Amino acid sequence: MMSVKTLMVVLQIAFFKVEVTPPIGAQMAYGVNKKIDTPIFIRGIVIDDGYSRTVIASCDFIYIWGQSWFDWRKAIADAAGTSEDRVFLHSIHQHDSMRIAPQWNEFYRKFGKEAVSEEYCRKTMEKLRQAVTAAVNGKWQGVTRLMTAENRLSGLASSRRILDENGKWIASRVSMCNDPKLNDLPVGTIDPLLRTIAFAGEDGKIIAAMHFYTTHPMAAYRREMVSQDVPGVALDYAEKEFGKGVFNMYLTGCGGDITFGKYYLGDKEKSLEVLGGKLGKGIVYNLQKADEKPMGKLSFSSAEFEIPLNPEITEEAMLKRAENGVDGNPDLGGISRLIIVRNWQKWKKCSVSRLSIGTDVHLLSLPSEVCVEYQLYAQSLVPEKFLACAAYGNGTYHYIPTAKMFSEGGYEPNSSITTPEIESRLKQAIYTVLKDIK
Repeated sequence: MMSVKTLMVVLQIAFFKVEVTPPIGAQMAYGVNKKIDTPIFIRGIVIDDGYSRTVIASCDFIYIWGQSWFDWRKAIADAAGTSEDRVFLHSIHQHDSMRIAPQWNEFYRKFGKEAVSEEYCRKTMEKLRQAVTAAVNGKWQGVTRLMTAENRLSGLASSRRILDENGKWIASRVSMCNDPKLNDLPVGTIDPLLRTIAFAGEDGKIIAAMHFYTTHPMAAYRREMVSQDVPGVALDYAEKEFGKGVFNMYLTGCGGDITFGKYYLGDKEKSLEVLGGKLGKGIVYNLQKADEKPMGKLSFSSAEFEIPLNPEITEEAMLKRAENGVDGNPDLGGISRLIIVRNWQKWKKCSVSRLSIGTDVHLLSLPSEVCVEYQLYAQSLVPEKFLACAAYGNGTYHYIPTAKMFSEGGYEPNSSITTPEIESRLKQAIYTVLKDIK
């Protein structure tokens, strides 16, 4: 007969945090880095139950794109001693930060320019690999309690999409919206909950936590200074209020059509302070109020689906678009789509993944810039369970709107590389990875 002790699952965790601040003069997603507002980091947690090991990594980048995402995920997996499908690699999506997309340079060089520093990308991946290696070869901490919290926040997220009485898009309530008429309109469709997964150590106190909220994470960008933006302010607030003994990390949910725009205060620095403080208070509340959940082994599920590519994205059309830039610069959208179409046979299949810790705590990992409606759909499938969603995984596929948005119009479908068929395919993949949750 097996003893009770033999049947027990023992969770251990290790953490890593590596600074990846670009140098002064580096080309960022929007503009050149002329000043460091705040350093940027890659934070991660490694979880091991004695049978399986997983890594959840959160990067202060706008996204990790194309082949880089696959290369980085493999580097993390190799360093952690696990398989690539058990690495959850996500960006937070701050805009005053870096694009990890060195493949763009092949075309940019024709214009005598560099889109992304390849040296920065190489060095950063190596730093990440070393940090993961050090974490798993260092001191692991035993988990005595697994906890979760959900907290409804107000005065933060709002829908970006403004529709008229006929259901047609008429305006976007952007992250720094200064239009009083747009900001007076209702919040719209959002997910207002801040979700937290926390781990307590041998003394019963929380030693690490992951926090999930759903919106574009910016209150200030295009400042030509690298920044963690609102999530950084929130994490700093939590550290000051709750103590430095907790390893906190933040992940962004399906915020493709969500911003802070309705609550922008008209001043970038003031908005950073106020909105970051609100999010930080929410994090502290969750840490204080987290409820214990049953401990259990790690389990995983993934579903692959094919992205339906917009038929107008052809090599001939994108090459022409890429070459027709402005002011001597190539067209970035054209370049990215040109590379996509040239690599489509490798990249057309994408995956949705789930990590479960025991029976009651679940994390859904999604690619790119998914709109919030998919997150609400996922949660509707398991309404009695705790489900945290992290989007901005593989950043290659740009916006993933709903089918209806293509007929409504607006920024999200117009910036997408896909077609209305994406909704049924993505929802089927989400259903597949969640259907076995009891």
